[in-house]
Amino acid sequence: MSELPKWAEDEINSISDESFRLDDSWVGTGYFLDIDKSNRVVDINFYERLPIGKYIITARVSDSIDMDALKKGIVYTYKIRVFKAPLSERLTKFLKENFNLDMDGVYRFELESLEPLEDVSSTESIVEEEEQ
Repeated sequence: MSELPKWAEDEINSISDESFRLDDSWVGTGYFLDIDKSNRVVDINFYERLPIGKYIITARVSDSIDMDALKKGIVYTYKIRVFKAPLSERLTKFLKENFNLDMDGVYRFELESLEPLEDVSSTESIVEEEEQ
């Protein structure tokens, strides 16, 4: 396997928060694998494949979401914002030819919103009403 030449390493290392542009929004169902409250980051396993081919992502959590309300073991419907920092054509070609990587950009994800797939509290209240 080849090593990255300095120009390729420099391009990759030059990617910053400002390099990312909104590429897509996506809605899918899944569950949390990990919740890092201190860094506002979560790992999510989706049942559906994202448009970029992944099932598992690490996502930053929007400031509008209460981290204490997030729970493992619950299936949620997630709305994800997909950001992309494009790679140059030269680097894309180099990665394909030397590492067999079909990669034209670096992705970042942000959890914009989420809802439990089934609201247990509303189900319980329906059962209570039926019993009365």
